[in-house]
Amino acid sequence: MLSEEQRFLFDTRGYIVIPDVLSDGQIKELKATLKNSTEQFPPVPQSEGPLHWGRIWRDLLDMEELSSIFEDLIGNPHLRQFKLSQGIDLPTFRLDHINVHTHIEKGFAGGKLHGGHPAGGHPVAGIFNYHDGTFFNGLTTVAFELFDTEPNGGGFACIPGTHNGNVAIPENWVDLSEGVSEGVTRVATKPGDAVIFTEAIIHGTLPWTVDDPRKTIFYKFSPHIISWSADFFDPEDFRDYHDMDNRKLAILEPPNARYPHRPTLPRWR
Repeated sequence: MLSEEQRFLFDTRGYIVIPDVLSDGQIKELKATLKNSTEQFPPVPQSEGPLHWGRIWRDLLDMEELSSIFEDLIGNPHLRQFKLSQGIDLPTFRLDHINVHTHIEKGFAGGKLHGGHPAGGHPVAGIFNYHDGTFFNGLTTVAFELFDTEPNGGGFACIPGTHNGNVAIPENWVDLSEGVSEGVTRVATKPGDAVIFTEAIIHGTLPWTVDDPRKTIFYKFSPHIISWSADFFDPEDFRDYHDMDNRKLAILEPPNARYPHRPTLPRWR
């Protein structure tokens, strides 16, 4: 689960950086198998999406260090407690969609800041709440950087604390191609680091000024009952991969009012 320090930082900032989540070998494999950019409304059918590009992409579904954090941030604590009592080891969160960015290279002018809750945010998908020692997050993202994102070279940016904001962002801050306000935090990472953030925080992409391209992988998770993308995964599409297990199949479930022992898909191995 989250350490005491991580819990404090995520609660106050809306994001945390987990260093060295990916090994050099995993980074190399991701670079070698990466095909094209994707969004929640993919330019290619699901059958050609990232989870079919190689085992490494399916392994990112359930990395032990990250899955324990997602259980703490967006999992269902009551369902988790029940499962533990029954000896059931299945995640209590789901994969909503995957974004892969390959289009950003030197000269990219910068994106637009978006998100924020409740002012100007997504009232359903981008939620953040904390009650009685428990986090209740909606859409929550892990971003894997495959190249360095130097503090002044580009990459992920956010405005810490805006997941608890009540005032809309100043309009002249939104377009990062017009300038980056001092209120915007540049989050520097090295290859293999993971940035976990709530979509309720105001965030965006900085201008890119270095020679290496920016190749970033975003896996976006949510509670079972919340969906942002309408392009749902079907666990049955991945059953024939030998590296898929019950935990990964559960993470690919469509959105639903999840309860134990209900008669529905996916079929467990």
